[in-house]
Amino acid sequence: MSSVVDIGAARAQRGSGAGATALALARATKPRIVALFALTVLVATVLAGPLSLPRTLAIVAAAALTVAGAAALNGCLERDLDALMIRTQGRPIAAGRLSPAAGLAFGGLLTVLGVVAVWLCGGALAAAFAAAGAAYYVVVYTMLIKPRTALSSLPGGLAGVFPLLIGWTAAGGGLDGEVVYLCLLITLWSPPHFWALAFALKDDYLASGIPTPAVVHGDAAAARMILAAAAALVALTFVPVATGLYGAAYLAVAAPAGALFVLPAVSLVATLSRRTAWTIHKVSGPYLALILVAMVIERLV
Repeated sequence: MSSVVDIGAARAQRGSGAGATALALARATKPRIVALFALTVLVATVLAGPLSLPRTLAIVAAAALTVAGAAALNGCLERDLDALMIRTQGRPIAAGRLSPAAGLAFGGLLTVLGVVAVWLCGGALAAAFAAAGAAYYVVVYTMLIKPRTALSSLPGGLAGVFPLLIGWTAAGGGLDGEVVYLCLLITLWSPPHFWALAFALKDDYLASGIPTPAVVHGDAAAARMILAAAAALVALTFVPVATGLYGAAYLAVAAPAGALFVLPAVSLVATLSRRTAWTIHKVSGPYLALILVAMVIERLV
């Protein structure tokens, strides 16, 4: 009887270990980031298309693989820094639930599979953007830019352009005002998103040694930079209305969403509150998603 119990316990332990490893691998891909950029791929594909629903979903899934792979590689490279920060020390590789070798192999495999999948369902140009995007994020941004300058989010914002270019080119889109606007939108979104996070968690970034506006230039200057970046982003969202690219349906979403995004930034300059900076960071993702959805709504109506 005891042998049966022992065998059952051993099987349960193996199952638990496999489940924990699978969960660690999934979390290493930073699913929330993957979801946001998968949305940019979807929007770009819809705007440049339309394609059939199965092909659209295939392109989004393939691009999401490359984003997930690059995110896992980023976590592997930054594991020592992540371990120094309260916000990130629970990440699988930093916490030791996933070995660096496993994270590297998993991230590399996802990236390669993603590029191949993009090639198969979106063509060679889309695949080139997928490969270039992963290389830019992992090598140029993570290894070369982020550790060296407090303004890393300015060039770092370009990393987010590659997923939408995957969707745009896979759907047959060419160079026009709409894709230029999309690229500028994603690039300008990154600075207030990251700077607000770094302001809210200044002590974490001091501990890690990563330069940020609040660490390098002080709270007051960083707050003004966040406000300027947020205001520039919101101002950009009105340009397509002024040029006639989008109309009332888009404006009905962009105008109130922009006000809700800028107002906390105005408050931050006055109060220098970490809580307010955290609010700006948390609403930045939904704000971008609203603008992207507004573009699709405008196209549909």
